[in-house]
Amino acid sequence: MQSPWNSKSGFILLGCVFAGWVTAAAGSTLDVGQNRQLFVDDHIIESLDGVTKTLNQPVKYGGQPVLPMVPEGDPSWEAGMHFCFITILFDEADGLYKMWYSLWGAKDQSMILAYATSRDGIRWVKPSLGIVEHRGSRDNNIIMDRDGLETGVFIDPRETDPAKRFKMLYQGIRAAYSADGLRWTDYNEGEKVIFHSPGHDSQPVPYWDGRLGKYVAIIRDRTGMIKDVRKKMVSDPWARRVYAQLWGGPKKDRVPENHSLRRVGQVESDDFVHWTPMRTVVAADDQDPMHRDQFYNMQVMLHDELRIGLMTVFSYGYERPRGPVQLTYSRDGLNWHRGGDREVFLPLSERAGDFDWGFIWPVQGPLVRDDEIWIYYVGWGADHNSVPPDGFDGFKSGVALSKLRLDGFVSVDAAAEGGVLTTRPFRIGGAKLLINADAAAGRVQVEILTADGKPLQNFGRNDCDALESDAIRHRVTWNGQGDLEGLEGQPVRLKFHMKNAKLFSFRFRDR
Repeated sequence: MQSPWNSKSGFILLGCVFAGWVTAAAGSTLDVGQNRQLFVDDHIIESLDGVTKTLNQPVKYGGQPVLPMVPEGDPSWEAGMHFCFITILFDEADGLYKMWYSLWGAKDQSMILAYATSRDGIRWVKPSLGIVEHRGSRDNNIIMDRDGLETGVFIDPRETDPAKRFKMLYQGIRAAYSADGLRWTDYNEGEKVIFHSPGHDSQPVPYWDGRLGKYVAIIRDRTGMIKDVRKKMVSDPWARRVYAQLWGGPKKDRVPENHSLRRVGQVESDDFVHWTPMRTVVAADDQDPMHRDQFYNMQVMLHDELRIGLMTVFSYGYERPRGPVQLTYSRDGLNWHRGGDREVFLPLSERAGDFDWGFIWPVQGPLVRDDEIWIYYVGWGADHNSVPPDGFDGFKSGVALSKLRLDGFVSVDAAAEGGVLTTRPFRIGGAKLLINADAAAGRVQVEILTADGKPLQNFGRNDCDALESDAIRHRVTWNGQGDLEGLEGQPVRLKFHMKNAKLFSFRFRDR
């Protein structure tokens, strides 16, 4: 096969040569454009040989909350109140991280929504807003002093009315809008905009899905009765005993047949007021261990063509209802799947007394900051029943931060023996190939194949300049050249030859 490389003119198309494999790949070729190609599923993967997929956990930042709870006895109005559901956004217009945090007061069952800001996402300021009078004073950062427990806020990227730039779903589920995120006006005269019996007792997660062209809300689905959707929990004596231990209340006398199973629901809307009927999008199935099947909430990150979900799952253990976080994902915005082989993505602390020993609620939503994904979370130092670990009186809660390498959810890993990942056929979407890989202790080489798997001359493994470092954006070159302009739009496969390396993603970009 004649080489498509010419040292003076760059890549040139050899029409008669490429025509055969263009036609052969017709109807089975992906269009990846310049989107990141992650490995949370096998969408881009044809085969794996000698390599494995690994779920990578984010690293918890600093070991302590970036916003700890105010302890009992402090003069602050929020002393002794525990964090619940939270939204954190970065507002490009103001250059500020903004946090809407809900607080629950066990003594008076208060449900308050408060507000904080940060310049760096680490050090937070609670401004005196003067909006709500609480205990005789307006010198506080309160936005709502009731119904503020279950709230989800986002900045609407398509809104043309400045008065409605911020949107919120909150307890009920009701909808509201705001110009500044502080002073809110109800849609629908304050009446509920979403309701499916018996209700939705968790944080609603609203966002605009540009690929769907719809507003989307992730909500709790309580419509599935355990006796119908998890029958063994009713029929098996051991399962019944464990249910009573975990969810049976103070007297351990609740029975599963009288209760529903927590699942994840989704609705869509064109106007943020009128919503489609709820669909169950994530629910426990036969692959989930008994009692590790209560899906408490799911936060969503829009990441190129993917939607990444972070879902708290109860219960890890049969003595206490404790909940870490698992990974989910969707490619079309409508159908969701379990990620990472259902392993723990964001783990609990196993040290009794820590603020995140009991369970973790991810914060809506994860943020891309430089070359990291920042995943904030609420940690509780007690179990779901607010019972601290044995030997402890009282417990802590706090808003904490964990960090993940950009695109680092799932990697394809090779050991010292080496291995190969081969992609499905796809059309080249740009003039250069960038890969996100850690090859500091090994190497990665990329081979370009025709769509039917034949080596493309001058783009073989031995032509590829080996990558032997750790970088988010390695530019791949062959014999010192990395310009793929002449191949743009052509169907190819990539074959990654790896040794002692982790591959996180790849993408094409323009010059």
